[in-house]
Formats: sequence, C-alpha cells, structure tokens
Amino acid sequence: MTTLQTLLANSTYTSYSYAYPHKTAYRPLDPPAHLSTVWAQEKKEALFLYLHIPFCEMRCGFCNLFTQTNAGEDLVTEYLKTLTREAQQVKAALGESQFARMAIGGGTPTFLNVPELERVFDLAADIMGCLLYTS
Repeated sequence: MTTLQTLLANSTYTSYSYAYPHKTAYRPLDPPAHLSTVWAQEKKEALFLYLHIPFCEMRCGFCNLFTQTNAGEDLVTEYLKTLTREAQQVKAALGESQFARMAIGGGTPTFLNVPELERVFDLAADIMGCLLYTS
C-alpha cells in the first residue's frame, strides 16, 4: 500500500466531495441569456438557494473560492446591497418557485455581525420566499 493509500485508509475524509465550482469555471455566456429564458423550462418547485458570503477573517490554504479577507464595513454593506438587488432580479426571473433547501457560505458567514446576518436571512425569506424555521 502506498503512503497516500495508507493516509486515505485512515482518514475520515475518504468520501469528501467538493461541490463548489472552482472560480475559473465562471465565464461570460456567449451569447448572453436572460435569466427568465434560462429558467423557463426548469422545474421550480424544490429549488436549492445558495447565498454566497465571500468574507473571511483569514484565507484557508485549501480555499479556491471568491473570498475577501478582513473586508471593511463599507465593502460588506455594499455587498449586501448588491446581493439584495441580485436576489430581487433572480426571484423576478424565476417567477413562481419554491425552495426546498438553502445554504449560506462561500467564506465565513459568521464574519458578518448579527444585523448583517439578519439581513441575509430576511433576504432569503422576504425576497426569495424561503420558509425559515427556528427552534
């Protein structure tokens, strides 16, 4: 058995799956497509909402996502304004839709302060229509 095989055999991450597309996977659509056209034929009754919060206190060595370390308050405020506008446009393009699951990530969402996190959850509920449950 090779050293790598030995390490993997004793690892809790043998079935680790990295689901985010690498940042180099993003590119302009040619020709550009309107979101409502892209979603026109898709089933929209059990969607997955992902809200990207690209802020971290530090950058992890394995990270290849769009992140910003130690972002200032102004950048966070502007990002949340932009995320809100984008959510409004996406919801308008989706039309009648329902979300079965949601995730917030991409960086460290808890980099945001409590009012900023509340704003993200309000966006998910009020704009996107996610049903959020608390216990």
